[in-house]
Amino acid sequence: MNGKERVLKALRFEEVDRVPWVPFTGVHVAKLVDSNAEELLKNGDILVKAVSAAAERYYADGVCSAFDLQAEAEVLGCALHWSKNNPPAVTGHVLAQGKTLEDLPEFTKDKGRLPMFFEATRKLVEKVGDEKAVFALCCGPFTLALHLRGSAFIMDMMKKPDEAHKVLEYCAEITRRMGEWYMETGAHVVAVVDPMTSQIAPKHFEAFVTPYVKPVIDEVHGKGGIVTLFCCGNATKNIELMMKSKPDAIAFDEQVDLQFVKDLADQYHVSFEGNIPLTTTLLFGSPRECVADIKKRIEIGGRRGYILSPGCDLPYDTPFYNLEAVGKYAATGEEPSETSGFMSLEEALNSAEESGDIFEDVKIEPGKVFIEIVTLDSEGCAPCQYMCEAVKNVAPIYGDKLSWRESLIKSAAGIKRTMSLGVSTLPTLLINNEVVFDNITPTADALIKEIDKRL
Repeated sequence: MNGKERVLKALRFEEVDRVPWVPFTGVHVAKLVDSNAEELLKNGDILVKAVSAAAERYYADGVCSAFDLQAEAEVLGCALHWSKNNPPAVTGHVLAQGKTLEDLPEFTKDKGRLPMFFEATRKLVEKVGDEKAVFALCCGPFTLALHLRGSAFIMDMMKKPDEAHKVLEYCAEITRRMGEWYMETGAHVVAVVDPMTSQIAPKHFEAFVTPYVKPVIDEVHGKGGIVTLFCCGNATKNIELMMKSKPDAIAFDEQVDLQFVKDLADQYHVSFEGNIPLTTTLLFGSPRECVADIKKRIEIGGRRGYILSPGCDLPYDTPFYNLEAVGKYAATGEEPSETSGFMSLEEALNSAEESGDIFEDVKIEPGKVFIEIVTLDSEGCAPCQYMCEAVKNVAPIYGDKLSWRESLIKSAAGIKRTMSLGVSTLPTLLINNEVVFDNITPTADALIKEIDKRL
């Protein structure tokens, strides 16, 4: 059984010889070929070279082509902010700038960076697709709606539901087309990535997500393909609803309990992918710590329906040696022999404190508020981006009475800060060091109410 066969059998909820390993490499692969995120996502040759290198070096059973959830929004007129070590972030929300759905340009496969992504996926299938499963990723309807409308879309769901549904109908058709076009490349799996769906309650998931992922699921299944749904953040409350949407698999991050998902998977016969911690394990752990972590996940996941993968796309600076250790153990059972030369998580945290690389406490002054948002990174994580955007939108109301900062856990200092605050889910918004919005993007009204309460 080769890697592709192993992944496809797992996605059909069939028993495999061992748990398959699919690293959601994202822009990290650029580092393998001495490139950066912007070059990777603008140059198909670099993308193919980098993903192919990751497939071999990390002993992968499957690979992702382009992990960029902003390409669709870019075609529709949204401005992007580019980074060297993160995917681009949407900065100009066209439906929040006076335009309507009717004003948006026609969405066709020959626009923007789409042709490059399709061609790169086709080349990856030709180059590694006999041995490895190739996943093609597209932006889910709900997250695309946030890209087009901004964080105001959360308010629209409450106050203008008819308009919100119209936007989602439009976005669902975009995602359906992306699924259709990626099927034409020969991709083995279409992954619909909708990270913002972790930010809403189950009743809103049923109303604003379930009907709008159905077109792409039906499209891919109608062509005999395999489709997965991915949601980062603490999606525990919506995992069962994701399965009820009838994809072949769901993917989720470290904030969701693996045993909980396995039990649901056995009930619904929907496969499941996840959920190795991105930072505390893969970014800052040692090879032995990484392998110790995945041993537990492999034991829980079992050989039917489970694919071992990171909780989301990997941070750019994830050490090569950790991913090599995970891949080698998954493929052969070989464990890292020594930890010498590799710093453990505890050592990394202590080193950060000794060097003064810490987030200082902020003194809370009477008549003022301090907002802290704990994130993975708002440049590359959509839920983190829109929680920060919610604060930026209300901050001018308060002038110097309000200060805020983003504390990223992509550093040892960020991890220590998260531990000291007692924060367990991302993103989380604290006001005056008190958790107020835990993995929920607030509406402007809700945020203003909480700020005013403290003032």
